[in-house]
Amino acid sequence: ATARFVTRQGPVFTHLLLADEINRAPAKTQSALLEAMQEKQVTLEGKASALPRPFMVLATQNPIEQEGTYPLPEAQLDRFLLKIRIDYPSEAEEVALTRQVTQAKTGADLDVEAVATLIQPATVVGLQQWAAHVTVDERVVAYAVAIVRATRETPGLASGAGSRGPIALVRAARARALIAGRAFATPDDIKA
Repeated sequence: ATARFVTRQGPVFTHLLLADEINRAPAKTQSALLEAMQEKQVTLEGKASALPRPFMVLATQNPIEQEGTYPLPEAQLDRFLLKIRIDYPSEAEEVALTRQVTQAKTGADLDVEAVATLIQPATVVGLQQWAAHVTVDERVVAYAVAIVRATRETPGLASGAGSRGPIALVRAARARALIAGRAFATPDDIKA
């Protein structure tokens, strides 16, 4: 028998990757994730393998505890379109969550029976294409750029947004307009 190595695609080869507590990942892992997010590929032994489309990363970060965490490099933070702060649930939601997770279940149980596919990857790609064609007036683009440029000159900010900032604002504004059923983005979409 001849022993040989077989490459198996890991969990990064997916459409939606959840990187839970990303700031606990060591620098090497963060570097690999950065390549996946920027280049939409993974390189192993000098061979690049393309990731499926769409490829999106949803990450959580625990900003409270600093022990055992690694700072996220600006280059990686730039690759995320949005940063959303999620506060604690309401008391009623927390009671319901606690009951649902603990009732007749051990810590090893993960019931995914109720999880249903709501949208197919091809539909996401189609929506991305539609959003890319939402009209954005030059004045709206200029507004997004002005906001980002102001962050670079605002006292009290250690560093302002980079050039990906206005790109993210315009992309998010296009998506917001599409969700609202409009074929054009407004300054209010940028502001929101």
